[in-house]
Amino acid sequence: MAEEITMRIAFYGDSLIKGTPGVAFLDVLQSMLSNHTLVNLGKGGDTVISLWRRIEKRAQAPSDLAVLWVGVNDVLSTLSLSHSALKWLMRQPRARDLVEFRAYYHRILGRLRHSSDNILTVSPLLIGEELSNPWNRKLEELCRIARSSAASFDHTHYLDLRAELATRSVMREPSDYLPRSVTRILLDSLFLRDPAEIDRAATRRGLHLTLDGVHLSSRGADEVAKLLRAAIEGLS
Repeated sequence: MAEEITMRIAFYGDSLIKGTPGVAFLDVLQSMLSNHTLVNLGKGGDTVISLWRRIEKRAQAPSDLAVLWVGVNDVLSTLSLSHSALKWLMRQPRARDLVEFRAYYHRILGRLRHSSDNILTVSPLLIGEELSNPWNRKLEELCRIARSSAASFDHTHYLDLRAELATRSVMREPSDYLPRSVTRILLDSLFLRDPAEIDRAATRRGLHLTLDGVHLSSRGADEVAKLLRAAIEGLS
């Protein structure tokens, strides 16, 4: 019987990696990949620039696979003045344009290639579940950059999580709910900890995969975990 391969998988990104607010997909994924070690290196609010600064400051422990999931906050910061102000207060600047986003994304990939045998880049997901809204159209541009950047590095792969989830039937009647209020997100983070409570709030907002248009509900966390498991198993 062949020996089961065990991998150390490091996840780099923002609150979607960190797992709060909303339901943590990494907890779900760990239960699916119990033979692997999953390392959570997410930080709420990270943009491509602030994530690069975090990575640059310290040497990264070696990993068999690095998963990079970043980009939503570079667009979310334009949703309202409160989001923009929070980025400034937290010293998490957004990329000024697509050229700067691409440059920092490349820097991150270059650094991760030194510490990881393989990289899996994941497309930025959602700002609201209505894919035709202006912020999701901006995210599509970042998805194209993530895809082309992955193609520029060896042993680097791209998972179009956004396109995969867009084909799900749950996305056919999307809500127009948007997370415009930073205060609302902070309150969700503080008071909505139980998955059942998170899912009830998502239902009240008419959302299917997310709590607030960005962070995941139980269904969203489960879908994301399944897609990542398939991608990771395809690389192992």
